[in-house]
Amino acid sequence: MKAIEIDKSELALFAFLLVYWVTWTLLAAWLPSSMDVDSVEQVVWSEPWQWGYYKHPPLPSLLLHGLNKLFGGPSQGLTVFAAQGGNVVALIYVWLLAKRILPPQLAIVAVLITSLIGYHNFRAVVFNHNTVSLPFTAAALYYFYCAIRQPERLLTWLLLGVACGLAMLTKYSAVLVLASFVMYMIWQQLWRKHFVIRGFLVSLSIFMLVFSPHLLWLIEHDWLPFTYLDKQLTTSGGRLKLLGNFFANQGIRWWYTLLAVWLLTKISPRQTTRIEIVESPRYTDDRRFLFMMLFTPLVLAMLPLLIKGNSLNSNWVSAFFLPAGILLTLCVFRHYDEAKLLKNTQWVVWTIHIGIVLIFFIGAVIYPAQIGRNARTNYPSQQLAETASALWHTHQQQPLTIVITNNWLGGNVLLHTRPEPTVLIDNDSVTSPWVNREDVASCGALVLTSVEEMALPAYADLFNTASATGQFALNWGHPPHGAVVNIAWAILSPEPTATACRLADAN
Repeated sequence: MKAIEIDKSELALFAFLLVYWVTWTLLAAWLPSSMDVDSVEQVVWSEPWQWGYYKHPPLPSLLLHGLNKLFGGPSQGLTVFAAQGGNVVALIYVWLLAKRILPPQLAIVAVLITSLIGYHNFRAVVFNHNTVSLPFTAAALYYFYCAIRQPERLLTWLLLGVACGLAMLTKYSAVLVLASFVMYMIWQQLWRKHFVIRGFLVSLSIFMLVFSPHLLWLIEHDWLPFTYLDKQLTTSGGRLKLLGNFFANQGIRWWYTLLAVWLLTKISPRQTTRIEIVESPRYTDDRRFLFMMLFTPLVLAMLPLLIKGNSLNSNWVSAFFLPAGILLTLCVFRHYDEAKLLKNTQWVVWTIHIGIVLIFFIGAVIYPAQIGRNARTNYPSQQLAETASALWHTHQQQPLTIVITNNWLGGNVLLHTRPEPTVLIDNDSVTSPWVNREDVASCGALVLTSVEEMALPAYADLFNTASATGQFALNWGHPPHGAVVNIAWAILSPEPTATACRLADAN
C-alpha cells in the first residue's frame, strides 16, 4: 500500500512539472509581444550556429538552432518552451539526487521547495546561458554523487564527464561547480581509492573530448569571450554596495522559498519517533556533501568581488542553488511526518506558484500594456519586422538575407521574418564571424539602427554609401507613459560584380 502511495506522489510530481511547463510556455507565448533581451539575443545567435560566440560558449544556441529548424523557425513560444523545458529537466535531476539522500516523500518535498527559487520560475522564462546551465549542472551533481558512492561503475563516471562537458559548453561558471567536485574528493580523501582515481580519469577524458571543439574555437578566436568577461567584471562600484546589491537580488529570488519553508514548519506536525534518515550512517556525509556543493561555488564566485571589487551579476549563480532545496529538507524537515508534510507542501507550493504566475504576468506584462508604459514585454516586435521586410522588398527583388543592426532589433526581426535573415551585429564581423564583407557585397543588406546611433562609426559609412535611406517610427506603448521609437534604415544593394549570394542558397 505504501508503494502505491509513493507512486501516486511521484505521478503528482510529474503532473505538477507538466502543468508548470505548459502554463508558463502558453502564457509567455501569448501575452507579451516581445521577449527578454537575452532571449532575443539567443534568437540571433542560433540562426547561424557556431562553435563559440564573443560572449559565451555555444550549447544554448545549438539547442535553439535545432528546435528552430525542427519547428520552422524561431518564435516566442518555442523559445520559452525551451527555457522552461530545461528547467523541468533540472528539477527532475534534483529529484533523482534527492531520492538517493532522502526518503521518497521527502525527496518530492525537496523538489517542490527548489521550484520556488526564482531561478526556477519567473527567471526561467528567459532562454539564456544561466537558465540553460540548470539541467546540465543538475545532471553533473547527480552523476558525481552516484560516482563517489559507487566508484566501481565506469558508466557513471562516463556520464559525469559528458554532463560536465555539456555544462561547460553552456556557461563557463560551471567550472566553479566542477572545482567543488575536486575539492570534495580532496577533502574526503577519495583520491586514496583506486576506483575513484580510475573513474576520475575517465570523466576527465570524456570532459576534454566534449569540450575540445569549443576549446579549438577559443584558440582560433584569441579567447574572445574572456576579453568580454574581463570587461563585464570591471566596475566602479564599492565592494559593500556590490555585495549588498547581490544579496538583495538573491533575497528577491529566495523569499518565496523561505516563506514556504516557514509556513510548512508552522502547519506540519512533527512525528514522535526519529525517522530513518537520522539513523542512516550516511546522514552526516550527505549533509556535508550538500553543504560543499552549495557553498563552494558561491564562495568562489564572490571571491573576485571581495578581493578586487569586480562585479557579480545575481543571475550568474543560478545553477549554484540546485542542492539548496535538498539541503533545506534534510536539515529542517527530517523530524516531520512525511505524508502530512508532503500534502501540505503540495498545497503551499501550488498556491505560491499561482501567485508567482499572476504577479509576473499582471505586473510585467498586462499592467504595462494597459497603461501604455513602454516595457520589454510590449515592444512592437512584429510591427518592426513587418516594416523592415516591406522596406526591403520595396527596393530589392532578392530575398532579405542580411540585416546589419544590434542584437535587440535583429532578434525581433528574425522572430517574425521567414526565411530568417542573418544578423551582422553592429556591423562587426568579429562578433559576427558567420557573415563577412563579401557576403554583404553579394547579398546586399538592410541596415537598422536608432536615429541617435546612425552617426556612430559602425553605421555612418553604411548610410553614406546606401542606395536608399529613410526613417520610420514605432509606437511603443501609448501616451502618456509610452514612447516613440525612431528607426533609421538603409538599403545596401548587391554589387553588380560580386559573386552569387551564398546565404540565399542556404535559406
